[in-house]
Amino acid sequence: MYEIFVLGELMTGDKHGYMLQEILKNAGGPYRQISSGTLYPLLSRMVDHEWIHLSLDGTGGGKRPRKIYGLTDSGRRKFLELMEKPLEYNMDTEQMFHFKMIYFRYVPKRVRLDCLQQYLIYLETNLRHVTDFEAEIAFYKPEPEKQRLQLLRVLDHRKQMGMTNIEWIKKEIAAVKSKED
Repeated sequence: MYEIFVLGELMTGDKHGYMLQEILKNAGGPYRQISSGTLYPLLSRMVDHEWIHLSLDGTGGGKRPRKIYGLTDSGRRKFLELMEKPLEYNMDTEQMFHFKMIYFRYVPKRVRLDCLQQYLIYLETNLRHVTDFEAEIAFYKPEPEKQRLQLLRVLDHRKQMGMTNIEWIKKEIAAVKSKED
């Protein structure tokens, strides 16, 4: 998942590892932090795959030169491949969608629309699941009643959030469709 982030960030220009880590910390939110122990081995693998290149910058005044990462032509192709890859529906779907959406400006309109449509399907499937489960709980009325009522409140919250997200995505799809590529 982080490959698309690194490649997308390097589409904007060369960056050192610390800067990539700081941007990713902010993009991932306060509860999804990436450690140096995850990022730097990833960067090394990406250099080995020749998706990115590494250069050393000794002008920073520190004892060790900073490692600056840049995108290769192979990395640009890999970035497009990852952006075109359909969303996988799992626990990381939302994070991957958000990462992809950040870099929409680097891909053709059809790729953006495909991603938005895939995310819409994900949201609609989740909403259907919540609605079906809510109907089942209301029909069978499992005990204890207080727990059932609280579960229905949780499901109502999920339903409201789902409907809001679906409405937003539909507007986004319409906006992308209306723009020229």
